[in-house]
Amino acid sequence: MTKITEKAAYRTLVSALKRQKGGMTVADMTAKTALPLHSVQELIPRAADEYNARLEVSESGEILYSFPRGFTSRYRGFGPAFGRFSEKAASAVKTFFTAAFKAWIMVMLVGYFVLFILIALAAVLFAAAASSSGKGRNRRSSGGLGNAYFLSRMLDLVFRFWFYRSLLNAGTYGRGYSQKRGDADERPLYKKVFSFVFGDGDPNKGWAEKEAVEVIGYIRKKNGVISLPEFVILSGLDIQTAEREILSCCVKYGGMPEATEDGTVVYRFDSLLPGSEKAPARNTVSLKSPWKFSVNKDKTNTAFVLINFVNLGFGGYFLYCILNASALGASSFFYLFRFVYSFLVTLGIVPFLPVFVALGIVPVLFSLFFWIVPVLRKARIEKRNAAIGLENRRKQGFAAVWDSPLAVTEDLFGNAGEADRLIKEIGTYSVPDLRIDDRGKTVYSFRELDEEKKALEKYRGQADKNRAALGAIVFDSDA
Repeated sequence: MTKITEKAAYRTLVSALKRQKGGMTVADMTAKTALPLHSVQELIPRAADEYNARLEVSESGEILYSFPRGFTSRYRGFGPAFGRFSEKAASAVKTFFTAAFKAWIMVMLVGYFVLFILIALAAVLFAAAASSSGKGRNRRSSGGLGNAYFLSRMLDLVFRFWFYRSLLNAGTYGRGYSQKRGDADERPLYKKVFSFVFGDGDPNKGWAEKEAVEVIGYIRKKNGVISLPEFVILSGLDIQTAEREILSCCVKYGGMPEATEDGTVVYRFDSLLPGSEKAPARNTVSLKSPWKFSVNKDKTNTAFVLINFVNLGFGGYFLYCILNASALGASSFFYLFRFVYSFLVTLGIVPFLPVFVALGIVPVLFSLFFWIVPVLRKARIEKRNAAIGLENRRKQGFAAVWDSPLAVTEDLFGNAGEADRLIKEIGTYSVPDLRIDDRGKTVYSFRELDEEKKALEKYRGQADKNRAALGAIVFDSDA
């Protein structure tokens, strides 16, 4: 459960109140937002004052807050208006710079590719023109033809890499269009490039808050009582971590551990119960989505790799040539460098820095960055997905065991290795009995878990009898 500032907590609370039509108690708002109970208790009077809330008091003494007059702040003047403007401006600036950074990545990748192709094309045309204007088959014209041939072959190789798919699918954008609707990726190019380099964000964004809301909803549905095995099923945490986290929940949401008549430990949250809403029932646990390397199509990412390969090749070429300019021979391989060098001299520019920095260092460093970041990110994704997979399987496995604790087989866990690991985890909490069934398979019986389950249901039944209803409304601020 992530920490949250008071400002962010207030925005979360107001956002939840805006989506609510009827009156809500403090417990209802805690269940909606997963904010700590004390934060809701402190912030709701502020929201009620700012947005002119309607207050109703029930027979049980609970206050219900509603906002039938809408959410127009009663705070006026330069200060509040400037504060709201500052928040919107900060959000707009962040959005602008994020988009600008994405565009810069695209410009560096595609811009350098186009620049290098244009330089090579200009060198080919110049060499061809020089060779055709020469008289006879002297050495100079032969050199010009050799340079032109070398560069034309190099350009041909580049164009084969880059345009091969486009040439094969030339009819895609013409009358022969046969691509199925929905197959095309209509996102801007800069978003595709950014997706390849940095990915597309956390697929489980806001998961901690969502999970907390589900836990609170489950507690409210179960008469304010939850057991540690149930908390493991909802959170996917291992037993030891779950024990620490559920105590943290007790602090945040006004809960406390209690013992049943037979000594079973349960966690009771009476503060979450008084409410005007019935908690939604869930029969399945929520599972996290695995991270994806990129939402781009494979051919799109392949194209980016090839473009970057071309940029790295040209950048490395110019960097090598400028650092070894005095030792270069007359080979056609170095013609492109000599062409650029001579062109800059003709313009009155000292060639070293422009070639070393603009055509060498910058594209080489960017190309390495363009490859290293995705490689490191891919390794990190594999590690994250392994943890997500274990967490999801733990939820499903513990749920299956909790549903039928006396007849647990490896079939419940998908594979033998995973079964052995999870059964050992559960065994640290409840030691199982073993027997071999008629099929020769091992059956685990978690008798302590079964007894805990029965004691928990009995305790909940008693808690339900003692639960006080809201009752009729005895005070209404709008009456």
